[in-house]
Amino acid sequence: MLLLLSPMLWAEVVTLRTGQSIKGEILLQNDEVVIIRAKNGTRYQYPKSEIIAIKHDDASQDATTDTASVAKATRPVNLRFQAHGGVVCVPTMGVGGQLGADFMVGSYAIQGKRMFVGGGVGYRAKWVGGKTYSFIPLQAIVDIPLTTTQHAPILGMSIGYGFSTNKATQGGMCVGANVGWSYLFNKQCCLVLSLLAEWQQATTDMIDIVQDPLTGIATQYTNHRGCNFISVGMKLAVSF
Repeated sequence: MLLLLSPMLWAEVVTLRTGQSIKGEILLQNDEVVIIRAKNGTRYQYPKSEIIAIKHDDASQDATTDTASVAKATRPVNLRFQAHGGVVCVPTMGVGGQLGADFMVGSYAIQGKRMFVGGGVGYRAKWVGGKTYSFIPLQAIVDIPLTTTQHAPILGMSIGYGFSTNKATQGGMCVGANVGWSYLFNKQCCLVLSLLAEWQQATTDMIDIVQDPLTGIATQYTNHRGCNFISVGMKLAVSF
């Protein structure tokens, strides 16, 4: 009888939102927590909100458990594509529009959480003051869900350097912040929709108009000086 039951003790598979799977015997399961014991006797406890599936492994006919994969936290590599658009403002130059896109590589499972940490490259096109300014930002990014549910509010930020593609413009530091909502389709795919604010530092040619108080004649001067591109818009990102 024991021989018949032995394979069944280790035939439960718990799959976490991080992508990690644990095979073993479930000792306790309720609305808040699941406790599972691996073959080597180690017990693991997980909040129910971090578990996406619990199933019986019918194909398991032995008590083999990959304890190495259980012991270490999985950190799968994720790819992220994101596109965004909005309005941009440059003091003394006016208000215009912006479009951008990014390609990111990082991890979506840090310390068992759904936090995305990575880096990547992007492109920004900004139209303001009758001119087009283009930048290629290299950035580090972090997105932190505030809950572990399938639908979760999310906060994020990025920092890096934006290289200008315009000859008369030099790039500078770029910083971004976003707040929004994420939806986890499964352990491999996540959608993020958020409100995005960005700041891009640059140095470019700017026109100053000086009027002579005596003659009333206005004269234009071109100065090469620093400016700030401040933009606000929406961002749509897909991670897989």
